[in-house]
Amino acid sequence: MRMRQIEAFRAVMMSGGVTAAAGMLSISQPSVSRLIVDLEHSVGFQLFERRGSRMHPTKQAETLFEAVQRSFTGLDLLAQAARRIRAHPVGTVRLAILPNFAINVLPCVLGAFHALYPEIKVTVEALGHRAVEDRLFLGQADLGIGVTAPPRDGIRTELLARARYLCALPPGHRLAAKDCVTVPDIAGERFIGPMHDADALWNGIDVALVSAGVEPLRMLECQQSMPMYAYVAAGLGVSIVEPFSARLFRRVGVVTRPLDPLVSLDFTFIEPDIGPTPTPVQWLKDAIRTEAMAIMEEG
Repeated sequence: MRMRQIEAFRAVMMSGGVTAAAGMLSISQPSVSRLIVDLEHSVGFQLFERRGSRMHPTKQAETLFEAVQRSFTGLDLLAQAARRIRAHPVGTVRLAILPNFAINVLPCVLGAFHALYPEIKVTVEALGHRAVEDRLFLGQADLGIGVTAPPRDGIRTELLARARYLCALPPGHRLAAKDCVTVPDIAGERFIGPMHDADALWNGIDVALVSAGVEPLRMLECQQSMPMYAYVAAGLGVSIVEPFSARLFRRVGVVTRPLDPLVSLDFTFIEPDIGPTPTPVQWLKDAIRTEAMAIMEEG
């Protein structure tokens, strides 16, 4: 069993056919077919059933593919490490973070970072959590900020902050007179909430509402907290939102109040699971955490 045969087998399984596999490996179709035949002879069982021009994997092939994928995980991580090492000599730190952090936490941090590391360029992508994870897994970013999620091979996470969410109110709203808004206070209000399939916090909000027997008028849903704040500012309803954007939207009249009972969510740093954190990236992590804590203390 030779490595080139395994590569051909993996390429066919991943791409679904000999033609696509040949393109992936930059070799001819007959070469891929020959490698597959040779591998079948080597392992002693049939890997594909030929039906016309298509190849369908057998049960044995699917089992073998699982083992191959586990073996290739180490090679993929090595390639990821090479990409990370290759990126740093050119003086670039690549960030993939949630939009609320990119807009509300990062600006102050980057000013101090560039004063300390004037030779390092920073690139920032503002993305949803799944896209942030993908960038880190593929070695396309050096540091990510997302929310707590199930573990994933190839990346490591570290708690950034446990954020206590706030009740956001339009300017002049009746609940602005209260020092703390309770969930029952929201009963009957037009409510702006996160989309069920797009926000990890939605279950926490649901639990708080159901536990209090509250059924607000769910008139508007969206994927990100920044638009939710903007809709509150426009008087379209009230919301339960992360605290990091509050500072910005208070400037346009949005009122925020603590919420009782507590609704919170853990935000995390995400990195490639390869070696120690580079010094400039560690500095960014420390500074981002400090700034995030300062914003949360404002209430």
